[in-house]
Amino acid sequence: MERTKIIQKLEELGLTKGEAKVYLALLELGPSTKSSIVRKSRVSPSIVYEILERLMNKGLVSSVFIEKIRYFEANEPSFLLQLVKEEKRKAKKKEKIARSLIPLLKLKREVGKKFLLLTKVYEGVKGFKAMLQEVEKDLKGSEEWLAMGVTSYKRNQFNRLWVNWHKRVRPKYKVKARFIFCEKGTDYFKALKKTPLSKVRYIPSKSSVCVTVVGNKTLVMKYTDPPSFLLIKNEEMAKFLKDVFEIMWRNAVS
Repeated sequence: MERTKIIQKLEELGLTKGEAKVYLALLELGPSTKSSIVRKSRVSPSIVYEILERLMNKGLVSSVFIEKIRYFEANEPSFLLQLVKEEKRKAKKKEKIARSLIPLLKLKREVGKKFLLLTKVYEGVKGFKAMLQEVEKDLKGSEEWLAMGVTSYKRNQFNRLWVNWHKRVRPKYKVKARFIFCEKGTDYFKALKKTPLSKVRYIPSKSSVCVTVVGNKTLVMKYTDPPSFLLIKNEEMAKFLKDVFEIMWRNAVS
């Protein structure tokens, strides 16, 4: 399928022409800087950052700083389906278009991966959902989900999403979980405690950041406004944080 038609179909799914051009360019390029994106997409340099921010808010793009240079990367194309399903007026035509585009976009993304970014930044609720999709891909075979600095005091939407994740997604892969809360007795505390294969303890503290380790991945989550989420793939860091977790767990209260 030629580029013009792909862009037209992405527009039918709700992206602007600029968003479609930039997203397609990132799929083809792999992790890229602003200047590379401008050259490939032929979008004006004055608006490319604005477009990238919108794509990040939609969960379609993530970014990372490497040696003070910001790189952008297209996320998993199948997230397009979730965008379509989330719309109040679900359109079967849009879903059909998304399903037909995803295999082609996945292929472009694989070809475009010149190197693997070990760190990704996600923003907002949609970015959060895209991060969870990324984590789920490698959840099979992971021994345990370890979360510290967990707090109930954030936007309730995130608490609901997490409870659903630990009720339905994590148990599907038979991954056990341990949570260290900053407080106890809240509805969120009780809800997570009831999820399958879970243990919960707490250390009275105040924390604006939650750190989770699963497999070789570390998630650093800050629920500020806007909320931002960091995903790091690094075996040594994950091992170190697992050791830190075990020390905290021994000192936590049931």
